[in-house]
Amino acid sequence: MGTAEIAKALGVGRQRAYVISRQRGFPEPMDTLEMGAVWDAEVVERWIRENRPKLAEDPESTD
Repeated sequence: MGTAEIAKALGVGRQRAYVISRQRGFPEPMDTLEMGAVWDAEVVERWIRENRPKLAEDPESTD
């Protein structure tokens, strides 16, 4: 998962996703390629569930 995918998952722009990905507590990237850092999608999704629970909720949920 790259910064663009993180931005989409968080519902923010790429620049904001870049800032978030550099904050303490955000998962470390798996690797850095020429196009930029890449993260394990499962690890980032777990971070979103734990740190941004409203984004992780099922939008079709009736609760």
